[in-house]
Amino acid sequence: MNRTLTDLRNEFKGHIYLCFRSQNEYDAFLTRAENEEFLFGKNLPTDHLGEPCDIVSLLDGKRLAFCGTFSHMAYQAGGDNVHRVVCARFSSGNKDYII
Repeated sequence: MNRTLTDLRNEFKGHIYLCFRSQNEYDAFLTRAENEEFLFGKNLPTDHLGEPCDIVSLLDGKRLAFCGTFSHMAYQAGGDNVHRVVCARFSSGNKDYII
């Protein structure tokens, strides 16, 4: 089964944060997101290849957002409506992708 970012967005209500443990993981995510027609605002995800990033928010409507201070705090705090996803595990098909 090939899971998509849209499937992930539809699976959970609330905030979905994708975390990356390396630049290669993040760059692979950007390519995948662009192939699935996601955007950072009006920009293509691959416009950000090579830029450092550790967490991205997966929003409704095929939108992505960089995470600032408050999003990082929400990510760290967790909670019932906060879903923290290890992007590499999700992409590989691992069922244990939620932190």
